[in-house]
Amino acid sequence: MSAFMIKHVARKEVREIVRDGRMRLLGVIVIILALAALAFGAQQAIRAQEARDNAMERAQKQWEGQGERNPHSAAHYGTHVFAPTSVVTAIDPGVSPYLGRSVEIKAHKRSLASHSEAQDSGGSKRLGSFSVASVFLLLIPLLIIALGYGLWSRERERGTLRQVLSTGVNQSELFWGKTLALFFVLLILLIPAALIIVGVLWGLGGGDEKTLVRLGLLALSYGVYFGVFAGLTLFASAIARTSRGALVTMVGLWGFFCLVTPRAATEVAGILQPLPSQAELGRQVAQSLKTGLDGETDKDVFIEAKVADRLEAEGISEDALEFFTDEAEAQRIKTYKDGLILKFTAEWENAIFDHYIKKFDDQVGAQESVMDGVSLLSPYVAMRTLSAALSGTDFAHHRHFTAYAEAWRQGFVDSLNQAFAEKAGAQGWSYRAGPELWKNAPPFAYQPPKPTYGLDVHFLSALALLGWLLMAFVLARWAAGRVRVV
Repeated sequence: MSAFMIKHVARKEVREIVRDGRMRLLGVIVIILALAALAFGAQQAIRAQEARDNAMERAQKQWEGQGERNPHSAAHYGTHVFAPTSVVTAIDPGVSPYLGRSVEIKAHKRSLASHSEAQDSGGSKRLGSFSVASVFLLLIPLLIIALGYGLWSRERERGTLRQVLSTGVNQSELFWGKTLALFFVLLILLIPAALIIVGVLWGLGGGDEKTLVRLGLLALSYGVYFGVFAGLTLFASAIARTSRGALVTMVGLWGFFCLVTPRAATEVAGILQPLPSQAELGRQVAQSLKTGLDGETDKDVFIEAKVADRLEAEGISEDALEFFTDEAEAQRIKTYKDGLILKFTAEWENAIFDHYIKKFDDQVGAQESVMDGVSLLSPYVAMRTLSAALSGTDFAHHRHFTAYAEAWRQGFVDSLNQAFAEKAGAQGWSYRAGPELWKNAPPFAYQPPKPTYGLDVHFLSALALLGWLLMAFVLARWAAGRVRVV
């Protein structure tokens, strides 16, 4: 196999592709759409960051400026915490527009994330997300098909394939030359767009190491994805009798991979792992808050027993309270008991909330596993999953944030209840804490997971995508060796 001949074939194929004005126009249109999607995504990212900053400032001012209040009443009043935003959402917003980005923090309640873009923008967001990812996932494969469907079949139709082979060029050299030509033309179109994307994200503050790692992993993954369609296009061009046949075959595969399979997979996942409605989940939680997870334990009896055990362990007798001559001391013990009631009530509620949210998350995780499995049938499903995961906008990242928010909520409420139990003393429920307590509340210091977290969660999708690439080029190489001359 001669490198010179491969280079010569590649140069010839590039010239033919570039000469075709329709191909140039199609490529420019697709890139313009990608840049338009970037502009839209960047605008959304800027708005999200501004909205988050304003909401955080407002929530902090409301919390610290609430004046004197009973600590447990303050826990009822609560506050809000907000998920961090990332400039990478300008590429792939994933599920972010449909899931909330803020969580209400208060006693006796585990709130689901709220204030999603889809809620705020009405029905328009639910019609679909126009993003760089959607252009890359759907339109770039069509561009690859348009560029490559005639690489073998067109020469066969013209009768030039026999002439080329008679000059001493073998089919292996033709295969690698045509493959390099297809990738070279694609790179000519995509590299300027990629540089603009990186420049825009850098200007939005995306120059940190984690963001650059995410962008690098995204670029690598999309490169593999495009390679899958390039390999399949070369395969179809080599085995089809005509260019029209190759084009119809690849457009049919594109429709199956990108349109039919994802919708069918979503329906199958919903059937195999149905999710409860929010109303149904609320009813289950409300019932368990009364009778426990076993359905037989009375909440009040359970909490009274826990309080009694704690008081007994500390040598405090409730029966002796009526004989106390020091009313202040008696009131202090009663207040301490009330604090224990608050503590054990919160623990009871937290156990219920954690059980049902974990169950719900496991059900969503099972649906995700179904989608990961379907990636074996569609490179589009595999890449769509990886794109959101590497952008930090999939459900796994959302779950990571909400889990941290709930752990922080429990500690936050517990610290307020503890302040009441320790400081209220003889004042009891009349006790009022001042701004010092509000300002000393533990900070919400959530840190997103590492950039490779998405690969860890969706390892099967990553493996499937690599498998698709290997299969596509094995098929393309096999077909090139058996290409029909006439």
